[in-house]
Amino acid sequence: METASTSPFKPRHKDKAEDRYRIGATVAFIVVIIGIGVPMWWHTTTVYRVDLPSSGILSLSESPIKTAVQVTIFTQQPSRGQLLISELESAFSDSDIWSVEFKQLSPTAKTVQEAHTPAALEKLLLREHPQSMGDFMFIEWPNLQEELLLTTERSALMRSDTSSNKIAQLLHAKILQTYRINQILSTDDRMGIKSEAPQPTYEVIVSVLNPKPRLTHAQWNIAMAVKTYIEPWLAQVSGVSNYTVRTQWKYRVAIEAEVKQVRDQSRLGRHYALQESALPHLLTSIAQNLSASTTDKPAINLVVYIPPCHTAPLHIYNSKDQLLTRNGVDAFISSPWGGFIIANPPERVCLAAINDEPPVPYHVSTTDNMQVMLDQLHKLLDISSELHIDGVKVVDIEQLEPRRWEYEAYLRRSAIRHISTASSTLQSLIKLLDQISYIVIDDDVGAAITNSYADILAAKAALLEHRLGDASSLAKRAFVASERGFFDASLLAQLYFPDEQKYAIYIPLFLPIMVPVLSSFNMLRGVLQARRKQKTA
Repeated sequence: METASTSPFKPRHKDKAEDRYRIGATVAFIVVIIGIGVPMWWHTTTVYRVDLPSSGILSLSESPIKTAVQVTIFTQQPSRGQLLISELESAFSDSDIWSVEFKQLSPTAKTVQEAHTPAALEKLLLREHPQSMGDFMFIEWPNLQEELLLTTERSALMRSDTSSNKIAQLLHAKILQTYRINQILSTDDRMGIKSEAPQPTYEVIVSVLNPKPRLTHAQWNIAMAVKTYIEPWLAQVSGVSNYTVRTQWKYRVAIEAEVKQVRDQSRLGRHYALQESALPHLLTSIAQNLSASTTDKPAINLVVYIPPCHTAPLHIYNSKDQLLTRNGVDAFISSPWGGFIIANPPERVCLAAINDEPPVPYHVSTTDNMQVMLDQLHKLLDISSELHIDGVKVVDIEQLEPRRWEYEAYLRRSAIRHISTASSTLQSLIKLLDQISYIVIDDDVGAAITNSYADILAAKAALLEHRLGDASSLAKRAFVASERGFFDASLLAQLYFPDEQKYAIYIPLFLPIMVPVLSSFNMLRGVLQARRKQKTA
C-alpha cells in the first residue's frame, strides 16, 4: 500500500515567485511615481525664468554717468585765453559728472579782416570751427554792453573783462544745467521734487472753448494755425519724444469758477477778475470735456478759452488783488496737464453785445495765441531755462525753433534722466525677483531687460565719448525697454499662486498616492530582510 507524501518545499517556491512579482510591481510603481511623476510635477510647477544679467544690473550705480563736453574760448589776446582756460580747467577738475575739454582759438587774418560786427564774427567762427552736438563757444567782443550775451546758437559773446568765474557760472547754470543734473542723479529728497522722465510719445490736444457760439462769433482756422506754428516747432524737438497733434472746437463748455466785476476806465467800464487760487478748479471743470481720456498716450492740453461778453474781458488776479496780465496776455500753465489761454473778444464786439446789437463776427489772433502756446510748450516740455544771472542777457527767439544750446541741454538732461530711470527700474525689478521667487520671466521680458541693460551701458559710453545724439537715442530705447519689462503682464502670471498655495493644493492630491508608495517601501524592506536571513541560516 502506497502512502501519499507531500513536499514541504513547494509552498516555499510559490512564495518566492509571489515575492518576485510583488517586488517587481513595487519597484515599477516606485519608478513611475518617483522617476516620472515627481520630475513631471517639478517641471510643470517650476517658475520659468530666463537668465538675466542680474549682477551687472545691480552694479549699474557703481559706475557714474559722466558726460564729455567741449568748450571753445576765442579771445583777442592769446594770453587772456590761456589764463581763462587754466582757471576753468581748475574749476571743473573735480567734477563727478562733467568731463570738459577747453579749446583755445586766437584771432586770424580772416577774423580781423572780415568780422567787423559781433554777428559776423560769430558766423565766421562757427563756420570755420564746426561744433558737435552739445558743444559751446565763447567769443570775445570788446565793446559789449553785457558781460555775456547768449545767442540762439551754440555760442555766447563775452566782454573783454568777463571773468572765468562768470563763464563757469553760465556753464553750470544755463549750458550744462549742473544743478538739475545733480537733482536727477541724487537720492537725497532734499534736492527737491524730480520731474518724470520724458515719455516716448505724447498727444498734443489744442482746444478752443467757446461757451456762447450764438453770441460770440469767433472765427479761427485753428487747424491751419497749428500746422503753421505748433507742428513745425514740435518737429524741431522730436529727438526725445514723438508728438501727434489734433485740434478741436468745444461749445457750451462753461468754466466753473467765480468771477468778480471790477470797475475800470475802459469803454466797457468794467472787466472781470478770476482769482489765481481758482485756476485748479477751473481746469478740473473743463478737463472732462477735452477728450484727453480717449487716448492711451500722455496728453498735453493747450486750451484757448473765449469768454462770453457778459464776463469779458476776463483777467487773472493773484491773492493780493494784483493784475497778472502780461503784455496783454492772460495765460497760465499747470505742468504736466498743459496750458490755458484766455482770448478775450475785442472791445467793439462786447460793446455791440451790451447795446443789444447783432453779434459782430471777428477773427481770433493767430500770431498772439500761437506765440503764447509755443512759450507754454517750452515750459511744459522742460526745455526753457528760466534761471536769471546778473550780467547775462539771452537773445530773444526770432525763428520758429528753440535756441540750439537750450535744446541740446534738454537732450543731454533727458538722456541722463532716461539712463537713471531705466537703471533704477531694472534694479528694482531684479531686487523684486530675488524677494518673490514665483514671478515669471519669459523670453520677451528677458530680452527687454537684457536689451535695456545693454543700451544703458552703450548710452553711458556715448555720453563719455562726446556722442550726445547717439546717447539720447540709446537712453530713450533703454528707458522704453525697461518700462516694457517692468510692467509686462506676464510677470503677474503666477504672482497670485505662491508656494504656500501650491503646497495647499498639491499635498492633498499627492498624499493619498504617496501612502502606497511608502507602504511599498516598507514591504520591500521586509522582503529583502527575510531573504537576507534565509541566506545566513
